[in-house]
Amino acid sequence: MKESQKILKVALDVPLDRLFDYLNNGQAFTVGQYVKVSFGSRVLTGVICGFANESLLSEDKLKKIMHVEPEVIFDNDLLRLLEFSADYYHHPIGQTILSIVPSRIKQNKYQLRVKEIVYKATNELTIEWIEALPKRQVTLRKVATKLLGEPIRKTALKNIASNAGKAILDLVETGVCFSEEWREETSYKDDIRPSLNKEQQLAINSIKDNNSFVPWLLYGVTGSGKTEVYLHLIEKFLGEEKSQILVLVPEINLTPQLESRFRVRFPDTNLAVLHSNLSDIERLDNWRQAKSGAASIIIGTRLAVFTPLNNLKLIIIDEEHDPSFKQQDGLKYHARDIAMVRARNNDIPIILGTATPSLESWLNASKEISKYQLLRLKARAALDASLPEIKTTPLNSNKDQPISPLILKALKRRIELKQQSLIFINRRGYAPVLVCSSCGWSGSCHQCSARLVVHLKDQKMRCHHCNYECPIALQCKECGNTDLHPLGSGTQKIEDQIKALIPSANILRVDRDSMRKKNALHELYEKTHKGDIDILIGTQMLAKGHDFPNLTLVVVLDADNALYSTDFRASERLFSQLMQVSGRSGRGSLAGEVLIQTSFPNHPIFQAVKAHDYELFANTILAERASIDLPPFSFHAVLQAESKQLVLAERFMDDIANWAMTSKETVKIFGPVRPVMERVNGLERIHIYIQSDKRKHLQNMLKVWIDQIRQHPLANRVKWSIDIDPMQ
Repeated sequence: MKESQKILKVALDVPLDRLFDYLNNGQAFTVGQYVKVSFGSRVLTGVICGFANESLLSEDKLKKIMHVEPEVIFDNDLLRLLEFSADYYHHPIGQTILSIVPSRIKQNKYQLRVKEIVYKATNELTIEWIEALPKRQVTLRKVATKLLGEPIRKTALKNIASNAGKAILDLVETGVCFSEEWREETSYKDDIRPSLNKEQQLAINSIKDNNSFVPWLLYGVTGSGKTEVYLHLIEKFLGEEKSQILVLVPEINLTPQLESRFRVRFPDTNLAVLHSNLSDIERLDNWRQAKSGAASIIIGTRLAVFTPLNNLKLIIIDEEHDPSFKQQDGLKYHARDIAMVRARNNDIPIILGTATPSLESWLNASKEISKYQLLRLKARAALDASLPEIKTTPLNSNKDQPISPLILKALKRRIELKQQSLIFINRRGYAPVLVCSSCGWSGSCHQCSARLVVHLKDQKMRCHHCNYECPIALQCKECGNTDLHPLGSGTQKIEDQIKALIPSANILRVDRDSMRKKNALHELYEKTHKGDIDILIGTQMLAKGHDFPNLTLVVVLDADNALYSTDFRASERLFSQLMQVSGRSGRGSLAGEVLIQTSFPNHPIFQAVKAHDYELFANTILAERASIDLPPFSFHAVLQAESKQLVLAERFMDDIANWAMTSKETVKIFGPVRPVMERVNGLERIHIYIQSDKRKHLQNMLKVWIDQIRQHPLANRVKWSIDIDPMQ
């Protein structure tokens, strides 16, 4: 044991912003190894983050490491990134570090996933070979016959015969079949490389020879071939020895289609996928492949930005504008911003791809700032493909029937032409509220400041914030009236109405309720690409990233809802959402059409969407934000307190708001104030907003303030958290 490793600095998953000292048990350790330690009455998994010769505590008060695993979770470079994240987002260092550790490691479950095996016939297996087998070898003949028709997965052998496992091994030994790891087939059968247009080639040429840190904003209209640019650049960077590429996507539903494209283009390259839809053991297996360097391409959602990668050469962030990259609890990081820091630390290029850049990225790519290099893809990549024609259409006069005659006619016309349609309504469930026709009572969640959403198929009313549910009310809770009406529309209601209006249509609803099964997204892509679906009805899960060449009509319902939002980012999100969902139409050689239902057809947002003019919209909104000093021209933080007792939260927030007012830094304090959602999951909420023109001033103020907050007598009785660069 080295004298310099006498004291181990260990990160633990506890809400204290410090590392904990433990005595070395005589071994040699490495930063990033995980250990078992005693902490009070508990045994916790910790990670070694450093060493020291001495501790503030005497040695007789220090505990020894109980157990150490040889595996190293991360190196010094990733530790540096985690330390930055904990410091910038003001989150305890131990909880920051342990948040990236796979759950099975924290649960002491280290075994890898048992890989699924599939058996395939060789050319030696023929009908004649099977006929030559002795008649008494019934199982062997049965397995061989089945294998001749199609590959057999190991898990399916028991369905053939109880002793089929032994029979398949006999066939392998005789050389008439072989085994390999099973991989689910994708919808893409052939790697047909499309010809690059001049803009795509220019983008590739601009990036491919630059191996150092440069942020590239790849701004391309929907269907402009940004993914093809990614693929060409990945191919180039993979040419370097032991290279690894990290591709971040905002949501799980974008990974299957992207994974399919990548696997077909790079069939001999190991690819690892990381997202929350994987089982814990699958995620650990893929994480270890990435960490060891066995996986060269890593595709994942926001947490994948912290994946240990020793040979990282390029980072790609697809749909960089998407708010899903921002974590909303725990360590409230933004994956795009963390990826930018990681790329700078590693001195590698980073690509931000989108059809509707975030205003922060657009400003950074402007001539005045020039922090990012801007590359434009102005035309659709597919031959003869053009941007869809976007029209606004008035709301139907019958409020109980959102589908107007004009929209119905357009849907029927697409079915006649054997083309596909998409109806977008960003609200799941049957109806957003159940209302009494007599006194106006509406079903409300007793735990949240929210209405209960009607889910007619389940005969439930459900809160979409805390998941509380109850049977649909049969009479008014206030006056006893039995005449209750579901008001408004959700995906389930639209699905029922379309089925009634067009009984022959094949309809698929796509929302969180219908896509709960593990392979539901794969089934969606297969059915849609095969032409089995006439009309897709869905929420924002369908709004971006999907490529369905035969889809020529997009209908947007209830688009006006976002216009009434109090969030200053609402207009930016609405424009992005409309442009993204409109981009699903006409991506092939067939012309596309978009119908947006609105009561305000002359609103600037709808006018900009119809003109496909992101730049006009972005520059207009930036001018507005600059005039009133809103992000990205200022920097914000929100401190949120929650308590079952409102009086405790109020007393706590009043005190710390007064402390904030005494700061010597140039900051503005707003609040305490109740947010729009005053109560969630039984907890009363209060916010304090902090704003500064300088990021440094905001960070300096928060460091001092948060240290003060931790000393407040109510700090452990009130649940509080800080959100840096909040998105909502």
